[in-house]
Amino acid sequence: MPGMSLGLSRPFRRSGERIISALALQDQALTADAHACPQPAVKRAILQALVDTEKRSVLANMLCWIMAAGAAVFLPTAQYYVIPLAFRLLAMVGTRTAFARLRASLKRNDRIRTDFNWLAAALVVGGAAWGATMVPVFSHPTMHAARLMVGGSTLIGTSVVVTMLSPVPRLALSFIAGFLIAFVAGMWILGTPDRLALSAGMVLLFAIFLAYSRASTFGQMQSARLLVENKRLSEDLQASLERALHLAEHDSLTGLLNRRAFFSYAELTDWTPRVVIMVDIDHFKAINDRYGHAVGDRVLEHMGRAIRTVLSRRLGADYLAARLGGEEFAVMIPAGPAVDSRLVVADLRGAIAAVASKVAEIESPTTASLGVAQLGPGQTLDDALQMADAGLYLAKASGRDRAEWANCEVRSRQQATGLVRQAVR
Repeated sequence: MPGMSLGLSRPFRRSGERIISALALQDQALTADAHACPQPAVKRAILQALVDTEKRSVLANMLCWIMAAGAAVFLPTAQYYVIPLAFRLLAMVGTRTAFARLRASLKRNDRIRTDFNWLAAALVVGGAAWGATMVPVFSHPTMHAARLMVGGSTLIGTSVVVTMLSPVPRLALSFIAGFLIAFVAGMWILGTPDRLALSAGMVLLFAIFLAYSRASTFGQMQSARLLVENKRLSEDLQASLERALHLAEHDSLTGLLNRRAFFSYAELTDWTPRVVIMVDIDHFKAINDRYGHAVGDRVLEHMGRAIRTVLSRRLGADYLAARLGGEEFAVMIPAGPAVDSRLVVADLRGAIAAVASKVAEIESPTTASLGVAQLGPGQTLDDALQMADAGLYLAKASGRDRAEWANCEVRSRQQATGLVRQAVR
């Protein structure tokens, strides 16, 4: 915001911030509704939780594979497990890579459709690898404790994976489909006895897995909805706070600082030396009387915009500009070799004169009288304002539509003629 990036502490705002924050938090507690969350945002939050969980579960997945492979070594049918376990290891790498891609896209807030589809495909392959590991358990049965270790660890691992994926049904179903396709196909290709019953039993087992996992992850889905809703409410609260602070510090008509904010910020600036400019629109009462107050308000709006435009172009954010009241404005800028204050004053006069062309009803030119004073070491803001005010009244007394630079001699001369006003905050 122009004129606001001063890098200064603002203690006078703290009490207002606390009051506004308390009221907003109370309103949030009364009106929060998780079901009002935008659905895409909720889905992204659920996916984010999922990919974070997967990142932490890599070690457990690897330990499950090591347990199955270690147990298979002791089986007399160990040769039948080589290809399924190798396939499963490769599938783990593929799903890990797909999860990493999706995690990166979520972090960058990119579109995720492509990465999500790749992950679903990788999970089909991953599920098939787990299913292939179960085929020799039933196709080549043997009375050995290690067979129970292979089959048990595989079923436990798959149930954990399904539970982890269940908040995103498409991903969970992709994994389950891959598992069942590989398992059923293996049963039938190898001609396993009771293959129909085994296939039906495995389908039923996964239906139970999915039902229990969906029930257990209901809380996670609700948490994701609440997380998104809280984030939205926090953003709304921040925006409301910023609007409230803006209204407390700015004139609603011109968008410039109000009188109180101008003096508060002016006391916090460390510009030495600095230039103070007082601006008063010439014959503004006549504009109101002739064209009406609505037109006068539009003139003031354009005046504020013209002042901001000139100062922003010349000084960036290093300025203060305020409407002190009525048709009177105050400007403070740093002085020094880098700032040609006379050019700034000339630009302000030119921009103000051009306001008439932007208000259709105005037939005569809009002019302003300006008083300018430079505040040096040892001088107070009140000194500079009184000097600038003296220059302003000298400009009006000299015919208006001009800028007068005030100094001590000008101030003394104007005091003698009764033209100096006291700076009243």
